[in-house]
Amino acid sequence: MKASQIQLIYLVAALFFLPVFANASFIVVDDFNDNSIGPEWQIEGTTFALSVENQALKVNYKRTATSWAWDQFHFIFTDKPTLFQYQISVTLKSDVLTQLAMKPSYVGGTSDWLSKDIPVTAEYQTFTFSVASTNPKVLETIYFYFDGGSTALKSGIIYIDQVVINTTSTAELSGAISNANLLLQNLTEGTAEGNCPAGSKSTFSNAITQAQQVLNNQQATQSQIDLAVATLNDANAVLEAVRIRSASLSDLSLACADATFETQNMYFNLRQIAKYNTLFGMQDATGYGVGWSGNNFRGDVEDACGSLPAVCAYSIKDVAKGQSWDDTRQRFQYIYNKGGIISLEWHIDNPYGGDFYWSTNPYPDSNVVKSILPGGVNHIAFKNQLDNIALFLRNLKGDKGESIPVIFRPWHEHNGSWFWWGDPHCSIEEYKQLWQFTVNYLVEDKGVNNVVFAFSPDRFYNSTNYLQRYPGDNYIDIFGFDDYGDVSSTSGIQTLLSQLRLLVDMAEQRGKIPALTETGLEGITNAKWFTQFMLTPIKNDPVASRIAYQAVWRNANTTHHYAPYPGHTSVPDFKDFYNDPWTVFMEDLPAIYDSAMDINGPLSINDQPSNELTGIDLFPNPADEFINIRNGNDSGQVNFRILDCSGKLIYKGFINPASTASITLNQYPKGIYLLRIENTKGGFKSEKFVVR
Repeated sequence: MKASQIQLIYLVAALFFLPVFANASFIVVDDFNDNSIGPEWQIEGTTFALSVENQALKVNYKRTATSWAWDQFHFIFTDKPTLFQYQISVTLKSDVLTQLAMKPSYVGGTSDWLSKDIPVTAEYQTFTFSVASTNPKVLETIYFYFDGGSTALKSGIIYIDQVVINTTSTAELSGAISNANLLLQNLTEGTAEGNCPAGSKSTFSNAITQAQQVLNNQQATQSQIDLAVATLNDANAVLEAVRIRSASLSDLSLACADATFETQNMYFNLRQIAKYNTLFGMQDATGYGVGWSGNNFRGDVEDACGSLPAVCAYSIKDVAKGQSWDDTRQRFQYIYNKGGIISLEWHIDNPYGGDFYWSTNPYPDSNVVKSILPGGVNHIAFKNQLDNIALFLRNLKGDKGESIPVIFRPWHEHNGSWFWWGDPHCSIEEYKQLWQFTVNYLVEDKGVNNVVFAFSPDRFYNSTNYLQRYPGDNYIDIFGFDDYGDVSSTSGIQTLLSQLRLLVDMAEQRGKIPALTETGLEGITNAKWFTQFMLTPIKNDPVASRIAYQAVWRNANTTHHYAPYPGHTSVPDFKDFYNDPWTVFMEDLPAIYDSAMDINGPLSINDQPSNELTGIDLFPNPADEFINIRNGNDSGQVNFRILDCSGKLIYKGFINPASTASITLNQYPKGIYLLRIENTKGGFKSEKFVVR
């Protein structure tokens, strides 16, 4: 699936011929200049009281033991504006350290979730929240939460001077330019692995300059801003396509033929690791868990064993609908910058109505798949969702400006009847056409270059059944399957192993990666489940053990969960699973994105942190004005990186043997940070520290 090559000179030239700019539009939600609160403002709960003082909304914030965690106030629009990409600016000052979360809610029941930390400040500051989407939304209500979801007792006074909507948004363009500059700074021209050819950085720099001119023009329309984003993304794709690869990748054949340097390395290394180890994965590995929510940097598995899963799976459904981009991007960047792998599934809702289950289809005689294929009545709506996914993925970048690789697993469990794209609800050819269109549209039409595609039916029992709706080797990179039915009792273990052997054989014959893409026991009612099902039988089977990863489903509450959380009866057994040399968690992963690695045996999971980096100390922790990192080893220099809680690179450097580096913390906000230490042999360790 070779994406058409675009000459960078044409991309740069395109920016010179933008049409004349028109005035951008603003909607003043309220500036309180009349010293009154209209009926559009409503309060829910007892935590907030509203009044007006000096032409500003005075929010008396007092959370007590009887307050509901989700108390809020909101503004209801009389004239509901239709918006695409837009920004909400809130000008406020606060005498309490808090977090403002806003939920714009739209006609039809969808919403976004936007949040920012609010410092204590005596002067008014403006905080801007951005919403990205390629399809229109009719704004109905904006909900305001201060410390939404919290039960901590807190009180203070917050003044809101004005709330304004800018109906154009430069957020994606600004982010694209910032990431392009990072990529430019971190790339080297030359002939070594990872380098780019001479002259390519200069050409890319010109593209950034032209995009910056559009950003600087305050009268740019959204169409012109969007064109500048797309043009810079194309230029970025050209630069990433020409980076020098290892000769080891010469026989690599991916559905995305122009996959980025990091994407190809991830795939190659994961295929090598699969021969000796398996990665542990989990759906919604961060963001929420049993008894908590609203923290993108926390996970139940890490709370239980000390490390996040190596493969962190999430839904792309909200992004496809043009929702929750900032929140989703934050999670993905955090996982990638920590060295983990991101996998995406898509429970796409039925365009006729209802959700993704066939049982909720309002028209049971319909063929929903046919309706979204070219020529179908829902084809345009389907492409709009793919457009959102493409725009999001093309602007998903790591801390060096590089595109973040993802595993994309759409149209899963298709051999069952429960989803509207399932076996009884469309023909074999229609399903194959759906897969092929999805890949072709994202890769060839939209220029997405950081995706690996995973195929994952439900239980299958024989290769003929597995391959019945297989769209072809040119469209699939990972052979997966989902299995919950064979892991609920020991009688299913042999059936599970039989399928895994078939899966491994089919994948390896085609040079693909095999994986158990979804599994788990709801509620983990067997305290020994992880070692009895996911470890011992699979590890001891010479063929089944060659799966690259196994991923359990999510943790929602005390009855619907698939991974342990602190206090659960399965934690001791899970720690045995975690400590086994065969299983790989995020802290065990080598730098799989940086190069094509020569992996000829099991990963030295226990040896890397404990033996090679035993002399590294971090103190004091918690820290106030400075943090010290001491290299007590005499075996060589170590490199280090400091990341904030979002995974953004804050500082990097190196420490010589028997030396100490001291980093001043005055410029860092209070919070949790991650120190990642790496040596020249590939050993690494990570440690969190707190700035008070």
